[in-house]
Amino acid sequence: MSYQVLARKWRPKKFQDVIGQSHVTRSLQNAIAKNKIGHAYMMVGTRGVGKTSVARIFAKAIRCETITADINACGTCPACLDFDTETSMNVIEIDGASNNSVDNIRDLISNVHYLPTSGRFKVYIIDEVHMLSTNAFNALLKTLEEPPAHVVFIFATTEAQKLLGTVLSRCQRFDFRNVSVETLANHVKEISKIEGIKFEQEELIQQLAVLGRGSVRDTLSLLDQVLTFSEDNFIKEETLTTSLGVAGPKAISGIIEAIYAGNTAELSRVYGRLLNENVPVKNIASSLLDELFNNLKKKSTLGEAELIWIYETVARETTWIFNSISPEKAFEVLMYKVALRRSFFNQKIAGSQNVAVASSTAAPEAKQATPTPVAVVEEAPKEMSVAQKLETLMSEIASERDAVIAPANVEAKKETPTATPAQVAKPVGKKDLTWEGFLNDLSARSPASASNLEQGNTLNPLRLENGYLNIELGFGFSGQVFMDYLNEPEVFQKVLNHLSEYFEVETNNIKLELVQVTQKEDFVTQAEIREQKAQMTMQDRVEEFKSNPLLKEAEKIFNSKVDKVILDNSKK
Repeated sequence: MSYQVLARKWRPKKFQDVIGQSHVTRSLQNAIAKNKIGHAYMMVGTRGVGKTSVARIFAKAIRCETITADINACGTCPACLDFDTETSMNVIEIDGASNNSVDNIRDLISNVHYLPTSGRFKVYIIDEVHMLSTNAFNALLKTLEEPPAHVVFIFATTEAQKLLGTVLSRCQRFDFRNVSVETLANHVKEISKIEGIKFEQEELIQQLAVLGRGSVRDTLSLLDQVLTFSEDNFIKEETLTTSLGVAGPKAISGIIEAIYAGNTAELSRVYGRLLNENVPVKNIASSLLDELFNNLKKKSTLGEAELIWIYETVARETTWIFNSISPEKAFEVLMYKVALRRSFFNQKIAGSQNVAVASSTAAPEAKQATPTPVAVVEEAPKEMSVAQKLETLMSEIASERDAVIAPANVEAKKETPTATPAQVAKPVGKKDLTWEGFLNDLSARSPASASNLEQGNTLNPLRLENGYLNIELGFGFSGQVFMDYLNEPEVFQKVLNHLSEYFEVETNNIKLELVQVTQKEDFVTQAEIREQKAQMTMQDRVEEFKSNPLLKEAEKIFNSKVDKVILDNSKK
């Protein structure tokens, strides 16, 4: 006897054999038990989840003359034997993709009025029904709405959205689900036990189930492919990875451990070995994302927010990587990025742009030198007298620059918006004993620590009384990574030491709480407040510069207006 692939050999023969679709099989069995058989059914779902198999099981059961106690076809009556011949004139199964013309459908429905030669019903099964042409559907509609009592239509499709509403409204619709990884893995285990298939490690079964993407047929087809590469039905990790061109569980676990630990050397070693084994980078990325997603649901050494950031970064940036000139190198750099995430978070993002337009955000340095304003006007006329006049005006503007532009540390004229309680503690002596005062001082001594703390803000005024300091520091969702980092014992102790030094209290007398803010819509971080201040101050400087009388005079000379004002940060 010729070899039969596992997907066909293990195709379900009764309702109880169908896995992962109990909501469908139970409904159909109840319909049979109560003798409430509809005239048209629509089976909807992705490939390989059991649509056509269930259609056949149902067709055989409703034609059976002696139904079993568990609501399945008996398999011995004339109607069941007729069904098993696969040449039955009472069960007609066609492929909608290759029989999609109006003539095909007319030939099909021309015989619907003939009674079945055995059993109660004549059943028409049309697979991939969405492939039928519009004219073919129109030819079918009347018969579909009012078929003879002995006719039942069963349709199967992977793309129900392509079907006409007039067709769907005439059918009882059953949506098939993608089979879960756990169910697929258990199914593979049962089949392997009977077929004498052994796995080097159970994780390989899990990986097969994941690669099946919810499809029973795809999963069994992958198992068949691996078996052809194995010896004596024994499947090793190397066998699976080589035959399917995927990364094995150990390799992916090694990459993830290297990412979590920030070990770029180990990361390159494992990744390079996979590439040498001709594993496509897309397959590596897919397996990596699957395992990262699984880790989100397990206990991990990393915080949940940090895991989310890693997953989101990899998922988002792989879209352009696969279209790049060198996707293998680009993906390795991406993994370096998430592996070195701590160093990014710990470095203060500082410095200024060489040229910033007036509407752009100011650089985040707390003590930034005053930008030099530059007026951009239309090109000067060629007449020397006008040019000389302009040169004189611009010289005068430059000489008055210090008088026109306020120093960088002068408060903006407009009220600065705040969304958190004001730090009401009053300065004592020359030291500003507020949270903002502490951050300003810390920026000069430890920019990285100040930058991390600025990603949150106090939820209540800090309290400094009788040698005790109480601070409640909130972090929004986007700052969760920084909160997790600050909660690490070594980092937390370092923050306490900074607070102790600045506020002159013992570390044991400091109560610092880090809180995640979820309900407070008006919550604003210190970094955002500082950015708002800088932007408003810059805009005020631009407006003050544009109102300079000498600049107005230049506009009159050229009969034009200043196009824009650029703050040149390169001139200190």
